[in-house]
Amino acid sequence: MESTGERFIPDSKGIIELEHLNRYYFVVNQIDLKDKVVLDIASGEGYGSNILSKFAHKVIGVDISNEAIAHAKKKYEGANLNYIQGNAVEIPLEDESIDVVVSFETIEHHDKHIEMIKEIKRVLKKDGILIISSPDKKYYSDLPKYKNEFHVKELYYDEFRLLIKSNFDKIYFFSQRTFGGSIIALDEAYKSYNKPLVVEQSGENHSFLPLYNIAIATNNSKYEISEQLVFYTENNQAITQQDIDSAIYFTKINLQKTKTYRLGKFILGPLRNIKKFFSKK
Repeated sequence: MESTGERFIPDSKGIIELEHLNRYYFVVNQIDLKDKVVLDIASGEGYGSNILSKFAHKVIGVDISNEAIAHAKKKYEGANLNYIQGNAVEIPLEDESIDVVVSFETIEHHDKHIEMIKEIKRVLKKDGILIISSPDKKYYSDLPKYKNEFHVKELYYDEFRLLIKSNFDKIYFFSQRTFGGSIIALDEAYKSYNKPLVVEQSGENHSFLPLYNIAIATNNSKYEISEQLVFYTENNQAITQQDIDSAIYFTKINLQKTKTYRLGKFILGPLRNIKKFFSKK
């Protein structure tokens, strides 16, 4: 499946991979899915539904793109995994047939937000759970002066919160951002929770700021979250900007020592001098 920038493709490495995988592993660490039927709305390439299927009783991936559905069916196979063409405001499933709805990188791609939430509530069981993400318009777009060509309507935190709280009785809101740094975590049970404190290189500090807002919403009064913090890591090593700059510098130095580089410089040197001579005329 060709990468257009609209959907995450597993071959896309780096920050975007960390963001997307963190969300799906966040789900499986917040909810015991072993007896649950899960809907992954806007399932895209299919990787997320496939992850959920390793833990859930059944997973249904729904996407508006026929190409994406065909790709997912071919790439990911499982007795408890199915992909169906459909969209977020007309979900092709029966009323109250789903235990958990997962909706990542979806709501900002259209402007029918109220209709989407209404449709999700229709397919959810009375005690079902929704986990949904939304880029924070202030930190994702406004402050960095960034425009995502595929986003139709982004939400500020207060707008996102109001949308979810207007439709569900019990809600937990989370903040997501990828960053390079060092984590110090309390290694014991504690009666209260504070958002992580972020210390900048200047020494200034502030609470953890979102790039994406994530909500867990349900009408089940007995539901409680399992984890307050969920970190996804691909390895135990951190790479800083200084590491990158040093790697570039030493690569350049070592390249200049090679016979190929010296030969190229020997051949091209006279040509550069001729070019300079004629450019002065």
